Amino acid sequence: MSDKLVELVNLWYSFEKEHPKAEIHDFCKAYLLGNSSNKQVSIKFTKENPRGKVLGRALNRLSKMSIFYSRKNLVDLELKTLDDFVFLQKLTELGTLTKKQLIDLHVTEYTTGIEIIKRLIQLGLVKEKVNIEDKRATSISTTAKGKAFLQRCYPYMEQIGSVIFGPLEEEEASQLAHTLSKLDVIHTNLYHTQRDATLSELQKIIRAIEK
Repeated sequence: MSDKLVELVNLWYSFEKEHPKAEIHDFCKAYLLGNSSNKQVSIKFTKENPRGKVLGRALNRLSKMSIFYSRKNLVDLELKTLDDFVFLQKLTELGTLTKKQLIDLHVTEYTTGIEIIKRLIQLGLVKEKVNIEDKRATSISTTAKGKAFLQRCYPYMEQIGSVIFGPLEEEEASQLAHTLSKLDVIHTNLYHTQRDATLSELQKIIRAIEK
């Protein structure tokens, strides 16, 4: 028996002890995803590849890939964009809102948000009515059809998430969630409080936060 085969058998033995109900394909997946000793080294930022460039490129690609993957399921769900689902999910979670409130929550351009809401209304997933407190505003809420539809969406969305983030180990996923949540809180707050600020002004605010 070759040394490499012995190594493979030992890896399987160790994996089976930790996961007694696992199948061969589970072991293969764990091995290929680096569940053994193959750990990623930290990325070093350089003058040629500064932090902004490396992170920006990765986030841009992941954003495009999430759209690419989601289209495969959105066809079955009869939704046009992933934001259609996100708008419906948040509206259902929070209850009745004005159109502007829902759009602002998602940091979306007003015209784009209105188009999303129109599509949801046309599908019968959302209904609108005059706001009692401000008759100039229109309140919207999820219909019974919308709530049932949302439940049908969840398995599809979980599938998309498992494809995008599946390669990450639990610790990596937890760290990524912490890092992205931190950035989300900071920039969402800036969007709502400093929307008209220039990039130079925003840069000063960020530098103050770093200190």
